[in-house]
Amino acid sequence: MRQNLTGGSKLENRRRKKRISAAYRYSFSRLVLQLWMYYEDVLEYALERSKEEAEDGEELARILGKFLDSKGESDTGEAFSQLKGLREKLIGKMEILTGFSDCFQIYEYVLNRVERRFVVLEDSDYTPKELAADLVQAMAAMEDSAGRNGWLRDIVAQLPVRFTRQKFYSMVMERLSAYTGLNKGNVEDYFYMVKSSVMVRLPEGMDKEERLYELLSLLEQADYRHLDQDGFHRCADSLGEGSRLLSARTDFYLSLEQMVNDLYVLFLTEKEKLIDAQEEQLFRNGAKRILEAVESRDESLVGEDGILTQMEGIQESVEDLVMAGSPEKDEILDKVDRLVSGSFFMPVEPKDACREEADRQWIDEEAKKFCQELDGLFAGRQKAVVRAVMARVLSSLPVMFGDSREVEEYIRTSLESCTDSAEREASMELLERELMDQRLNGNVLV
Repeated sequence: MRQNLTGGSKLENRRRKKRISAAYRYSFSRLVLQLWMYYEDVLEYALERSKEEAEDGEELARILGKFLDSKGESDTGEAFSQLKGLREKLIGKMEILTGFSDCFQIYEYVLNRVERRFVVLEDSDYTPKELAADLVQAMAAMEDSAGRNGWLRDIVAQLPVRFTRQKFYSMVMERLSAYTGLNKGNVEDYFYMVKSSVMVRLPEGMDKEERLYELLSLLEQADYRHLDQDGFHRCADSLGEGSRLLSARTDFYLSLEQMVNDLYVLFLTEKEKLIDAQEEQLFRNGAKRILEAVESRDESLVGEDGILTQMEGIQESVEDLVMAGSPEKDEILDKVDRLVSGSFFMPVEPKDACREEADRQWIDEEAKKFCQELDGLFAGRQKAVVRAVMARVLSSLPVMFGDSREVEEYIRTSLESCTDSAEREASMELLERELMDQRLNGNVLV
């Protein structure tokens, strides 16, 4: 019996070493590839990068340089602590950018619905009844239930909102009751997500993003009820500039965070990995050469010697093993799994969530608090913005329709009860676009 246990232990240890080594090779090869793309980005967009972005990139380069110079022999504890601090800083910055994204989406909803006051577009070929029928028919043809529910949420998000606040709060309370019996921690995560997405809970420090804050302020201060054509174009231009700037900032920090995560994996696995010395040198030399090129802006330092092809080959050779995850609980490999998951800003050491069951009383209390927070948000807000927030909330709630006829009736009634012709036509145009996209993607039959 002892021999079997010992043999099993040795086998498990070999498997663990194999997974650790695969994670090290995967993350190092991916880091070199991402570093190359970052180098190209520095050359092409250096003048467009903010001082803050440049400093964050330089901080990562310094930490990576310390790791590369250590050769696994000296203590890298200080550099690892610096990397953890940088990761937390980047998570905070991405929360701020996500806050702007959520706000801009609310005002995009508003502008889409006033656009037809100033832009002449072709009339829809549909009546509300016909469009509702086609949308439901297309939804019924979808084989994937998750895709069907997701698309229904998208449809709800585009419909005009004509509810009193009390009716809206009643719908929120009713739909949230569907979470009764679920894990409290998961429900708390849901409340955090939806509150963030509808401007109830925005991150601190948004004013530090000066240009984005200025553009958002212009949208917040516009008078949408009495908006003239010049005012509309100012708002549309602000939204466009904000979206482009936000996209560029987000792409930069996604790239940086991926490199941070890969370097984090290297720190975690460096002492236990088993790889060929020649391959190890290939990794380190490639990364050092690119770092030197980034610092000097000297393209000649990065030669065309096939290093990218080699990195891609190494990454592909171990990707399946790394992405399969670790079946056994393991402190290091559990962290690796989170770092390579694709959710770049996921906590490496998540807090223990509440595992208690959410009963109806608790759900109702949390739902009531949410409605009170929404009421505070609506105070002093323009009706167009309130409706945009309501639409966003409704599209985030559990779907509670009895059958397809109820869905069709809800869509038709929402469109027909909208007395603002510009808003109704805009909603129908957006819904037609949704329908066309589904047909072009082959998800539904024509």
